[in-house]
Amino acid sequence: MPNISIRAVILASLAVLGVDFVSSMVLTQMFGGPSFGSGMSQEQIRSAYQVLLQDVRYLTLGLILGTASTVLGGYLAARLAGSVPYFNALAFGVLGLLLSMIGAGELPTWFKVIGLLLTLPAALLGGHLAKLHMSKPVS
Repeated sequence: MPNISIRAVILASLAVLGVDFVSSMVLTQMFGGPSFGSGMSQEQIRSAYQVLLQDVRYLTLGLILGTASTVLGGYLAARLAGSVPYFNALAFGVLGLLLSMIGAGELPTWFKVIGLLLTLPAALLGGHLAKLHMSKPVS
């Protein structure tokens, strides 16, 4: 594809991976309690995660934070690329879709479907915000 910056897409993806990791840890602590993971066996941790994956509040907040991080990633990809913001944001979104399909794991079907449907529009919204920011005259 013309003028897509692989570097910008990868850097945006790494940044979003970090944001998603931190938000996942925060959500786990919020819904799993402060003692989640400390002194627990692997089986107990697995069982606790199964309970979390049934909590609609946990999943909904995770979906909202994940969508927000996708907007951020689209924005970063577009800004770092410096040109064709929509194409770079779209490339970030497509990469995010592919990674989401690979790593969806044991999430409920409704969560997977909504997440996949929101990925490209969220990434493009980030690209749009970047374009607006890039086209503002400096005063």
